[in-house]
Amino acid sequence: MKTIDRELFVAILFAIVFIVIGSGLLYWGTYIYNDINSIRENGIRVKGVILRYERRGPSSSTKVSDIITVPIVQFKTKSGESVIVEGNVDDISILKNICKSGEPIEVIYDPDNPEHAVINTFAELWFAPLLLWLIGAGFVLGPPFTIWRHYKK
Repeated sequence: MKTIDRELFVAILFAIVFIVIGSGLLYWGTYIYNDINSIRENGIRVKGVILRYERRGPSSSTKVSDIITVPIVQFKTKSGESVIVEGNVDDISILKNICKSGEPIEVIYDPDNPEHAVINTFAELWFAPLLLWLIGAGFVLGPPFTIWRHYKK
């Protein structure tokens, strides 16, 4: 096997791995988008209140820079049931500057499962799908472009 053929084989192998991973990220972003969109279309909008902001991290030995801060929001369903939900996104820099603890914020919840709710902010609704789509697209489009650019003659 020639050197260029071996290099191309390895490049194509890596491209396939990246494309598979990227496709998974694109699917995951679409899954999250569909879930959130379903709540937005079929859910009930109510006013909730930000109780506090809590720090979350993977373990007790996590560095401060690895910890995220998420909003904890309480709202009442149309039937009067009190529900507490946790935000999904580190809103410390976005939401905390806009809304302080104790202030009202809109929540959209699934009437069949009130614990399945989203805080109606741009970051909570769009951050995860957009990030996954962006990274996934890079993983899918990057390797073929790189191979084409490197081996075109």
